[in-house]
Amino acid sequence: MAWKTLNTVTGPVAEGKKYFRREYYEEKLWTEIKKGNHILLLAPRRLGKSSIVKYMEKNPHKYYVCVYANIQSDKSINEFYKRMCSMITVGLSRTNKAKQLLKGCKKKWEITSVSFEGIELGSKNVDFRVMFFEMLEDVMQLEEKVVLFLDEFPDVVSKIAEHHSHKEAENLLDDIRRLRHEKKFKKTFILILLGSVGLNHIVKKITGRSDKVNDLHRLYLEPLNPTELQGFLDHLTDGASMNLSKEVIEHIESKIVHLIPFYLQILIEACDDILQKVNRTELSNADVDLAYSNLIKQQDNFKDWDERLNEYFPDKYKYLENILTKCAHQNEITIQQIYDLSVPLGMEDSYKADLDDILIADGYLSEGEDGFYFNSPLLRDWWKKRHPLINK
Repeated sequence: MAWKTLNTVTGPVAEGKKYFRREYYEEKLWTEIKKGNHILLLAPRRLGKSSIVKYMEKNPHKYYVCVYANIQSDKSINEFYKRMCSMITVGLSRTNKAKQLLKGCKKKWEITSVSFEGIELGSKNVDFRVMFFEMLEDVMQLEEKVVLFLDEFPDVVSKIAEHHSHKEAENLLDDIRRLRHEKKFKKTFILILLGSVGLNHIVKKITGRSDKVNDLHRLYLEPLNPTELQGFLDHLTDGASMNLSKEVIEHIESKIVHLIPFYLQILIEACDDILQKVNRTELSNADVDLAYSNLIKQQDNFKDWDERLNEYFPDKYKYLENILTKCAHQNEITIQQIYDLSVPLGMEDSYKADLDDILIADGYLSEGEDGFYFNSPLLRDWWKKRHPLINK
């Protein structure tokens, strides 16, 4: 009999039948959207925030036009606003009531083509910031409210600061703040900002303070809870050859601890590979242990957790690496040990803020009663294997 594979997706955003719905968070987002609140959706990487908002984009509530885009590649204010103009234009094309408005926009701005990749204009050297704010004035004529989901927004702010200037990045933050506060825009459109790097830390780094984003409504996306775990594993194995007993599910939970969908999926995929090779459908605890060990030996699944720290915080990387390495080898690290690691590197003034805003906010560590520990043994053991502890 042919082996029936799992319903997993570990690369692109989970959509359609691949998406495991988290209705609580969908409804929380809709509640705030209907209040007119602009939202910062906070979650560590690989927790599924993009999948949630992609589902909302495809299934909007009445009188709302929703458009999602990953804007990570944008490196300038003009590129950012070109993306926003394109998203609004795509959104308008989805509703019959907006067709006349869209026709007027195309004529006014000489728009020759519209796609998710962007808009093309007949004229060159367009100031897309001006175009965007004028588009919003036009959108006010609509009954619908436009909701834009901007994925990896902190990356864009960081890249504008790096490739242009801190002042230009701060100007963008001021624009976004203006959009949130002016009543005429509040009745017209809503921003949902997502990102896998802490926005607060990026803003502090650029402006020296975080008040530019403090008024955003924050919604925290948590890992799956034990009750959701059963449903999620049922979703992954629906129609598949693999069978999971209650005992095995409890063992999987003990191996992962921090129930991030990505962690669970790569472990289940590794288990499926073991079973398929021997043509056996019943998963055992020993199979789970072997799959876990195989994952730790692989480089690709977790290397971006390491690389992104160096990419976004090069001046702090050694300090952050030392914390994670000591924590991985000891299984836990105290606040005193963290402070001691900061002093030789001259990081003592910001040592706690860096711990909170980077390693905790971005999903590496959590705080316990006696110290700090890795959210998941899986990332801890991978880190430990690749970062030896230097004995002094």
